[in-house]
Amino acid sequence: MNQNTIAIICDCDETLAPDTTGFLLDYNGLSQKLFWENVSKMVSQGWDPPLAYMNEIVELMKSCHIEQDTNEKLTALGEHVKPYKGVPEFIPELKSMIKQNKDFTKAGISLECYIISSGMEDLIKGSVLSKYFDDIFAGRFAIDMHGSIVGIKSSVTFTEKTKFLYAINKGISGTDLRKKPYLVNNAIKRVDRRIPFEYMIYLGDGPSDIPCFSAVRDYGGNCIGIVGKDSAHKGYELARGKRTTVGPYSRNYEKGSDLRMMLETIINKIGYQIVTKKKESGLN
Repeated sequence: MNQNTIAIICDCDETLAPDTTGFLLDYNGLSQKLFWENVSKMVSQGWDPPLAYMNEIVELMKSCHIEQDTNEKLTALGEHVKPYKGVPEFIPELKSMIKQNKDFTKAGISLECYIISSGMEDLIKGSVLSKYFDDIFAGRFAIDMHGSIVGIKSSVTFTEKTKFLYAINKGISGTDLRKKPYLVNNAIKRVDRRIPFEYMIYLGDGPSDIPCFSAVRDYGGNCIGIVGKDSAHKGYELARGKRTTVGPYSRNYEKGSDLRMMLETIINKIGYQIVTKKKESGLN
């Protein structure tokens, strides 16, 4: 397997953009405080957090408190989601940086970007992010024969996020994974996996990202903690617990920002690892 692809894998809410569930609630004039209090009660009763919040969303749709009661309407609303500074422009800029490096182009190095989120897939896919990320994995809703949302089709729990990491690692496309979820369990030798974990850069902001942080970090990859003024404690807890390899950094992806410079540094580091490995194997 020609392993020459670097992957940037991001959480979405509070990492690339403000909380999309909160955005949906605000758009429909609903109280975020009351919503999350209800979800917390469900979690205390044994509900899995992503299932709890998605179930509450479905009930609000059924009671007409949320206008976007079809996947198409969620996608249309996604156009109004505003990402953080430098998102998603940082992706084509980083790809351009790789193309301008003659050593990297000679080695055939490329960059792919993915989103793994516990949020709502159709809402995120409606945003500008979908134009720049190779695939987006998040929770999906079931519909009836008229297209109305009636239940939960799939949710992305904390540990479920790692399923998509392994799919990316093994070169399983999102289309195939959704149709045949057990493909991710196929045994594939590490040398035959498309994107090694050590060529991954995972960005996340909180506890739901810990399983992915652990998997990527333990296999030699790079984990970046992302924080904002309202969530600084989460990022520092992740750093203190050695969940991340670098950071935390503020949510600014623009050129010259600390986060952007770190991304460039890591990409260059991985890139030259690939170049060196190819030279040593006589492939370059």
